[in-house]
Amino acid sequence: MCSGNSKPYDTEKEHIMENNNPPIRFFEMLGLSEEELSEYAIRLNQSSGAWFDAMTMYYEHHDELMDWVFTRRWNGSKAGGNIRQPKVLQFIQLDGREKPAIHWLFIGGYEVGETVMQGNDEVYQRKPIERFLPFEARTVVVYRKRRGATQMVNGMADAGLRSRFFDTMLVEKIAQSPVSAMPFPGYDNVRLSFSELVAAVHNDEWRGALGAVNAVYLQTDTRTGWHYVGSAYSRHGGAQGLLSRWEEYANGDHTGGNALLKDLVAKHGVEYIEQYFQYSILDIFDPRVPDRTVIEREHWWMDALSSVRDDRASSPHGYNSKLQWNRTSEGREAGLS
Repeated sequence: MCSGNSKPYDTEKEHIMENNNPPIRFFEMLGLSEEELSEYAIRLNQSSGAWFDAMTMYYEHHDELMDWVFTRRWNGSKAGGNIRQPKVLQFIQLDGREKPAIHWLFIGGYEVGETVMQGNDEVYQRKPIERFLPFEARTVVVYRKRRGATQMVNGMADAGLRSRFFDTMLVEKIAQSPVSAMPFPGYDNVRLSFSELVAAVHNDEWRGALGAVNAVYLQTDTRTGWHYVGSAYSRHGGAQGLLSRWEEYANGDHTGGNALLKDLVAKHGVEYIEQYFQYSILDIFDPRVPDRTVIEREHWWMDALSSVRDDRASSPHGYNSKLQWNRTSEGREAGLS
């Protein structure tokens, strides 16, 4: 998979040659002839800087993202995403940091209907095309416009443009499942919603990365801003390091056994964590580093983020308990906090 540090290839052919694989043309894989492709538009939806990441939106707010990729005009503006063909193939940029964008996730083929107003936006109605469903959100392709900025909507009625797409949009990867195409961005760029966390711990690339390190990690309640700082430095049933800990959160009641998180679930249900919690990595460690080193950094981050709850305060906050602090300080926990 690619990441923001991927080498920008001058041509798709160069990319395939470096990987020593014969090219697989995307449209041939779909069973679309070049003639049939003329009935379609291709929409390449890029992430728009730090405030909008299409991949995160796909996992967290799927319906809202699909409305966005089918928007014809935003807030009454003249500029927009006119789709002039009766059908469209939709893609989102795989990694918003990649400049220029060349890796795209296929998110489906649709018949395009009339437009309707949603608030101030003019949005196309659509109907999924069933023949493309097996490839949806699983297929990563390589395509790079030869010159200039990437055009968002590309009408395949243009014979020259159609020929270029047909010949040069190549298959990079077909993922295990619709949620496993998400690339591992490097430890310092991990920030996952709960649904993304579940996808990550079932993906081979992410499992390898998370299982290779011990770590201090952060859970953030995005509704309140409260934090939970934890550490992972033990092995459980073959799964190692951070992977074993995050698997615990992805399964069961999502609390990992933490008393304050259990109270939260008892009050609001597991749906609260699934909707509002976010997961990131604060520090990583070689598995050979002494447990005490990891615990000391865990405590440093608890202090830095004020995550230890003080019930005597007028506005107590945080999901780390003083009991947990004391237990890890005395080294009595069995490798996880």
